[in-house]
Amino acid sequence: MSAFSKDTVKVPSFSVLRGMLLPNPISLPTSSITPFQTIAESLGIGNLKEDVAAALAQDVEYRIHEIVQEALKFMRHSKRSKLTVDDISNALRVRNVEPLYGFSSGEPYRFKRAVSNMHELYYVEDEEIDFDTILSKPLPKVPLDVTFTAHWLAIEGVQPAIPQNPTPSGTHYGLCYIVVGSVGRCYVSAEDGIQSLGGGKIYAKTDLLSKRIKTSATNGTAAGDTNVDVKPLVKHVLSKELQMYFERITEAVLSEEERLRSQAFESLRQDPGLHQLLPYFVQFVSEKVTQSIKNLVVLNAMLSMIQSLLANPHLFVEPYLHQLMPAILSCLVGRRICENPQEDHWLVRDFAARLMAQICQRYGKAYHTLQPRITKTLLRAFLDPAKPLTTHYGAIIGLSELGPEVVRVLVVPNVKAYGILLQREMAQGGNAVRIKEAGKCHDALLNALRKLIEKEKMPGGDEMEGLDDVDEATADALRDRLGDLFARQILGELHSRRVVLVLIDTC
Repeated sequence: MSAFSKDTVKVPSFSVLRGMLLPNPISLPTSSITPFQTIAESLGIGNLKEDVAAALAQDVEYRIHEIVQEALKFMRHSKRSKLTVDDISNALRVRNVEPLYGFSSGEPYRFKRAVSNMHELYYVEDEEIDFDTILSKPLPKVPLDVTFTAHWLAIEGVQPAIPQNPTPSGTHYGLCYIVVGSVGRCYVSAEDGIQSLGGGKIYAKTDLLSKRIKTSATNGTAAGDTNVDVKPLVKHVLSKELQMYFERITEAVLSEEERLRSQAFESLRQDPGLHQLLPYFVQFVSEKVTQSIKNLVVLNAMLSMIQSLLANPHLFVEPYLHQLMPAILSCLVGRRICENPQEDHWLVRDFAARLMAQICQRYGKAYHTLQPRITKTLLRAFLDPAKPLTTHYGAIIGLSELGPEVVRVLVVPNVKAYGILLQREMAQGGNAVRIKEAGKCHDALLNALRKLIEKEKMPGGDEMEGLDDVDEATADALRDRLGDLFARQILGELHSRRVVLVLIDTC
């Protein structure tokens, strides 16, 4: 028979294939007819003729020889001299035959020989296990559930310093370092030898390196100081075109020509290929605000640059908000952001407040702590009497831009006490700058209250005004809530008792 069916090899293969694991596989004799007749009877086939059994025996022997030869090829390619069960399984898979299950083992089997009716039979001895022994053994540990965790491998090409990511300690070699210490700044190669002692500080290992640092320093001549800060220079791949674009844009935004500035801001708003330059622009803004905190022109240009980057739909600005917010808040609540107090720095503060509110509105849902932290900072600046009035003004307009709810909860309860402070400043006289600053704070706070009133007005309120004039009791209640300074202004603008009562309830 040429067919190699599953029924013809199922039973005889289990003993024959075990014998193949010996160095010299066993060949079934062609005269062995009795085993096939016995197998046929066990399968319900009676009276199997001897010539049919002989043909089956020859065919099985031929197929087994084929499988053994194929298995020997796997053995030789694996550089081994002993045939294993895995080789037999691979040979069966190559022949499109279902492999034998339950016979794989990391250790070779030990076969025993048995003689039955003058025929040799090899078998694997099964160990007898007592049930009492199994029951007396402790139960195995419960396997842990499969869990999955996700972490950022890199954000915008920058690898976060988290335990899941590889440490950059092995990547220092071959880099150049900026060495910053009391002796100044210089560049040191990693081959010169440096030693990291934690805390962001790297100390020179040799006196030669210390001498090179001292001789190459540009500022300071502290002798014997080998304690220096080393900042590795991260290698960024920027094309020459991007470098030229960065230089041209940074020059244009600080240019005195309005045309160049507008073109630069328009390019930052619409250009889709600024992903690689975004961290450099953010760093440029942060440095310029720090260095030119009293230059209104530079501060206004940096705020416009931030606004343009936020307006670009192709940029992912979220990872850099923690660098942009300090620059915006510095322009908003800074003590002095101009050389001359007579300059119109109020417009820059208003611009910063609108920009801050835009960021909170866009990214507040993704970052739940963003607006609460900003609000806390502004409220602390507003309630601190030691802060200058310029800082108070920035805090008031910042809180006002965050919405009427912020004004109602945080600003209105402090209006009466702050009105007393403004009256004291205005009554002193003599200092025109202080009086102007107090007037600006008064107007900003009054505008915040007007926004709250507009929100609380009910539909049809304008038609009802004048029909129910404010009585003295209602006016006294409003003075008690807002103080005389702001209550007088509100009563002069509102003539509806109903609107005043709504405002009192809101306060």
